[in-house]
Amino acid sequence: MMTENTAIAIGSGVVGFLQAIIVLVLMGIRSDIKDIWDRLYNHYHEVECGGTDCGRLHTGNVVIPGAAR
Repeated sequence: MMTENTAIAIGSGVVGFLQAIIVLVLMGIRSDIKDIWDRLYNHYHEVECGGTDCGRLHTGNVVIPGAAR
């Protein structure tokens, strides 16, 4: 027969193992999200426009030469 302490020890081991798997999965997801944001922030477009047209641009990183900030 399994004693109560043995059952608690086995249960704790299982919970610890599952926590380790969850942490590894979340680390992978975090790394993937960081890669996506790095790709987005390192992707530039240069546009030329005048007047109020440039004020309405709401895309990723857009380089507007000579635009006032």
